[in-house]
Amino acid sequence: MRRAVWRFFHNQVNEQGESYMLFTLSGAPREAFEKFGMPRNTAVFHPTFSGEGTVRVDDITKDPRYGKNAPHFGQPKGHLPVVSYLAVPVRGKSGEVIGGLFFGHEQRARFTREHEQLVLAVAAQAAVALDNAKLYENIKELNEKKDEFIGLASHELKTPVTSLKGYLQIIARNLPPDDKSKVLANRALEQVGKLTILISDLLDVTKIQTGKLPFTYTDFDVIKLLTELREILQQTGPSHQLLLNLPAGELIIHADSQRIEQVVINLVTNAVKYSPKADKVIIEALVINNKFRVSVQDFGIGIQPDQLDRVFSRFYRVENLASHMSGLGIGLYICQEIVNRHQGRLWVESTYGEGSTFHFEIPINTN
Repeated sequence: MRRAVWRFFHNQVNEQGESYMLFTLSGAPREAFEKFGMPRNTAVFHPTFSGEGTVRVDDITKDPRYGKNAPHFGQPKGHLPVVSYLAVPVRGKSGEVIGGLFFGHEQRARFTREHEQLVLAVAAQAAVALDNAKLYENIKELNEKKDEFIGLASHELKTPVTSLKGYLQIIARNLPPDDKSKVLANRALEQVGKLTILISDLLDVTKIQTGKLPFTYTDFDVIKLLTELREILQQTGPSHQLLLNLPAGELIIHADSQRIEQVVINLVTNAVKYSPKADKVIIEALVINNKFRVSVQDFGIGIQPDQLDRVFSRFYRVENLASHMSGLGIGLYICQEIVNRHQGRLWVESTYGEGSTFHFEIPINTN
């Protein structure tokens, strides 16, 4: 049974700026064309590669453009026989020719006007797909460069910020208790502390992207951890009363205690920040089906329904925030990665204007 053979060519440029060819085909084995390489810009192929238009010929061997170029003067030795010929350029959004669709058949007059229209439609769809693929690659490359810059900048900032913190601590210790400058020094230390957390978060984001976020799993009492955390956070955030509802006794889980602590601190800090007119935050823990669950409830601004699925995205910030609610939108992204690495899940329930409750649960024994 005789059938048409079609090939699609697409030019690509590698990281060294060198051009190379991608192609696919149907109707013949790939080996039948691999040894011939990319079609040369001969008189037959020129209309396609230059974008002049479609070429449809009943017998290409009788066409005046055929057989004019050395060294083959026609089809190369060993090439599958082509008589009927149909070629359509694939143009990108910019108008540039980015590929071509080539059809051949060993019998004459096999391609009709209807075939030509069909191939033109396919070429248009191929152009959209290639443009989207190129756009995706460009965005991916920009994201990689952005992550590289964030990682480098964060790492370089750690040393001067650590030194600044040390100098401020020395100044604050050597000032008399009633000196107004001591109050200013302590406020400066608070801001440096916030900057230190931000730098650490940015470094965590970079490590997540490169798959190098470190975890150390141990057995520890998570009830004791939450109790101590509540005391620390209550001292640093006296504007809200932190209410703690925990199971009685101790509960030993196998996890990374520092990372779990990081998740709880982030959720509680967010709860306080996004409920400026409220006076309490509820932290609740319980065991459900051999999983340990923590819920942090606030009574603040809440989250609109269309934003619930996006709050865990990297660098995403909830819309319509007050100007004083600063942040880069990376805390919840890091929390989700930490919980995922513990084979758990993190989610949120919220009523806009009334508050939000963030939940996370992890297996008690994470392997």
